[in-house]
Amino acid sequence: MEFVLHMIEGIFFIPFLIWIIYFLVFSIGYRMPRNQEFKQASTQHRFLVIFPAYKEDAVIVESIRSFLKQDYPHHLYKIVVVADNMQEDTNEALRTWGATVVIPTYKNRSKAAALNLAITSTQGQEFDAVVILDADNLVFPDFLDQFNRVFSSGCKAIQAHRIAKNENTDTAYLDGISEEINNSIFRKGHANLGLPAALTGSGMLFEMNWFKRIMPKISSMGEDKELEYHLLLDGIFTWYLEDVYVLDEKVQNRRDLSNQRKRWIAAQIDTFLLTFGELNTIFRTRNWSMLDKLVQWSIPPRIILLGIIPIWVFILYILAPILMYKWLVLYLLFLIALCLAVPNRFYNKRTLISFLKLPFIFIAIMRSFMGIKSGRSTFVHTPHGEKKEDYSN
Repeated sequence: MEFVLHMIEGIFFIPFLIWIIYFLVFSIGYRMPRNQEFKQASTQHRFLVIFPAYKEDAVIVESIRSFLKQDYPHHLYKIVVVADNMQEDTNEALRTWGATVVIPTYKNRSKAAALNLAITSTQGQEFDAVVILDADNLVFPDFLDQFNRVFSSGCKAIQAHRIAKNENTDTAYLDGISEEINNSIFRKGHANLGLPAALTGSGMLFEMNWFKRIMPKISSMGEDKELEYHLLLDGIFTWYLEDVYVLDEKVQNRRDLSNQRKRWIAAQIDTFLLTFGELNTIFRTRNWSMLDKLVQWSIPPRIILLGIIPIWVFILYILAPILMYKWLVLYLLFLIALCLAVPNRFYNKRTLISFLKLPFIFIAIMRSFMGIKSGRSTFVHTPHGEKKEDYSN
């Protein structure tokens, strides 16, 4: 029995060690100073800006009005809103503000389907790049000008810095911190160490010809991860612009958080399996960026690691105390990595108080695992624009 326990513990320890060392390395990378400058562009490119919107009447008009404040020639960008299940007065307001409104008729709803429809609706029109934003996103007036500067330097894929638009509930506040940890580890930390940044679903730019070629191949609920997969296959480096901000509304209660994570986890598992099937090719072609992504997509949600390791340590304390010490060291390294990845502005009293809600978040994320199957094929809408109260369970 003791031999079996030691074997299980040893097998269990290996992936956790890889995951936590991974976090630690890129958290340190995030703290490394690195200057990234792009020359002023000599050419102004033409952009297609897509806003997929499903029942987003509460936020979409504000987002379009905000975007139209760009310090960039209006004739050089076109806004397309894919208006799925939205009210006609909202659609009319969008048209009044100059957006092209495309109303879908597809049955299999997904963000990928909306993006493909937007591309189809603009056939025959010339664009150099496509910009993808969510219906609740707000940007600053220099957004397109900054994208144009980087795109003009030869970058074919760009990810902006998405930050929280709202902090009105503890769940939204913690979701904002989680997003920033992702930015630190998977975007800036990677960029500082010479690896491509991860996509985050909005605030993204892609070279148009590449996007038109790849997008019809994508139909899953995790379009951003599939796009990453194809970028890596084609050897395209994704640049991260830390100083170009996209304000994104965070989920405001644990039920919506669970639903959102259900979709994300399902997409991550599917993309991991797809990439794992290319393992031989990865090593043969020495595609280390793809190998890095394979490790990243194997990692469970951080909140799961935060909750599971203490439970496992307690089990070891009961059954085999000698085995628990290395887990305690590993957990300490994990906490150090997270502390390094949290931006300095979050070191305050509210963060400390909000952390008391983490056990409830842990339960909500655990629940999301029960709906992974539906998350693969069912469109899950995250409500925006309304204040939601936190649930106690």
